[in-house]
Amino acid sequence: MRPVLVAFLLAALAFVVAVLAIAEPRGWLAPFIAFGSLLAGMVWFEVWAIRHRRDDDG
Repeated sequence: MRPVLVAFLLAALAFVVAVLAIAEPRGWLAPFIAFGSLLAGMVWFEVWAIRHRRDDDG
């Protein structure tokens, strides 16, 4: 997995979490927790992708 692709996914997910935090619509806590946990997983995946970016060079 290319780190730049993961970075784009991470940026999109961070945007969703920021919008939920800023807008605070009715019932926003559950989606905020769900998307926040996905965001934490994507940060971990980005770190993993950066550390393993040369594994497929053969």
